[in-house]
Amino acid sequence: MTDTEILEDIKKIISKDYAIPPEHIEEDSNLDEDLNITDLEIEDLVAKIEEKYDIQVPQDKIPSFIKVSDIVNYIYENVDTAL
Repeated sequence: MTDTEILEDIKKIISKDYAIPPEHIEEDSNLDEDLNITDLEIEDLVAKIEEKYDIQVPQDKIPSFIKVSDIVNYIYENVDTAL
């Protein structure tokens, strides 16, 4: 699984759950400022990501997810890329 595939998956999840058109979601989009996703919604997003990718994200890691790319990079580094 490539980082581009992960980005597309994340864009689909954000678009579906937060009613944001996928074309408005970029890798460098700021979750709070650009996409208006609150801290509580980020936790919900992380829960969906954990389920989809069968990973556990430590609670202390969540505040470091500022941009979409932060989530993509974390998944890329922590998921078995053979999936």
